[in-house]
Amino acid sequence: MDHSRTRPVLKVALALTLLALVMVTPMLAFNLTGEKTALGLNYTLRSAQLASGKSTTARWNPCQKAIVWRVNMAGWPASKRPAMLKQIQTSVARVAKVTGMKYRYAGTTTFIPRQENLASAPADIVVAVIDPKKTNFSFSENSLGYGGVLWATWYGSSGEGAAVVRGYAVLIPSGMNKLKPGFGTGNKQGNVVLHELAHAAGLDHVRSKAQQMYPDLTAKSPNGLAPGDVQGLQKIGSKAGCIDVPSRVNITDYN
Repeated sequence: MDHSRTRPVLKVALALTLLALVMVTPMLAFNLTGEKTALGLNYTLRSAQLASGKSTTARWNPCQKAIVWRVNMAGWPASKRPAMLKQIQTSVARVAKVTGMKYRYAGTTTFIPRQENLASAPADIVVAVIDPKKTNFSFSENSLGYGGVLWATWYGSSGEGAAVVRGYAVLIPSGMNKLKPGFGTGNKQGNVVLHELAHAAGLDHVRSKAQQMYPDLTAKSPNGLAPGDVQGLQKIGSKAGCIDVPSRVNITDYN
């Protein structure tokens, strides 16, 4: 958010927009969000490219026991951490309620999300309030945060598919500190947290300024999730049905 707002070969490929294709096991590919997507007006879902050339929505498996999350607030003043944690917890609860999926808080971590280490994160989602120089995502001088997902794709005799396996939300202290804490219409910290956590749930930016997923935070940004945000989260939530993730998708289960 800017304030102005598999095949059996070991290989790593990076594209200009943070697209990463990491071949880590046979018939398995991990993909980092960041490639260009045709933005919808009110909501935009991530699209995972399958081996056949077809695409499918990149979403969490609603039938996993819980999406486990941790926080790293190393870049935030100690005296303000309880308030920031409360904003994050409130935002997670709102996303969980709309998606119908269970989220479980597992405490703090020193882990710093980077393009190349998301598969080894100590939780399904890490929310990090850190100096952006410690990570390697593409921030501008006006950036407030960066969020997204990592998904796995597979194919074989039993078919092909995709599922999100990790998410992340990075919040930039210097920008967040300029905003009023809490939620409400306009330039509020809570709106940034919610925006980035919706990225970690699987939503992308939209063209409508009336939605929280509009890429710029403004004085007219909505208070919390707007109707389009809700519609998008419901599309990738429990109502979308279970994903049969094969056992060869070798990713740590934190449940």
